[in-house]
Amino acid sequence: MVMGRGKGLLAEFERKLGLPPLSQVAETLQKFPDMPRLRVIKSILETCERLSQTSPELEKVVTLVNLIADTPTDKLEKLEKVLKQANKLVTHAPNELLEFLSSLKGE
Repeated sequence: MVMGRGKGLLAEFERKLGLPPLSQVAETLQKFPDMPRLRVIKSILETCERLSQTSPELEKVVTLVNLIADTPTDKLEKLEKVLKQANKLVTHAPNELLEFLSSLKGE
């Protein structure tokens, strides 16, 4: 009896304040990524940003970012390692090589 009255009171409170039902809020929170996944996503986005500033392959980086949301955490961690290695290669590559690669894209 108390449980039924508590639910009614909560529903009335939600209605008066214009809040969504508590069950809907709980469902939304369940879908939110956990902290380790958010850290990996943040790291990948930061690496993509650095790559996009120096790499002629900006379109591929944008596509990669769009696919992150559907990728499992273990695959994101592997991707993070690959992107860090690519960033190191681009950072240490001679400008002549980067210009040559950019010119190939135009052809």
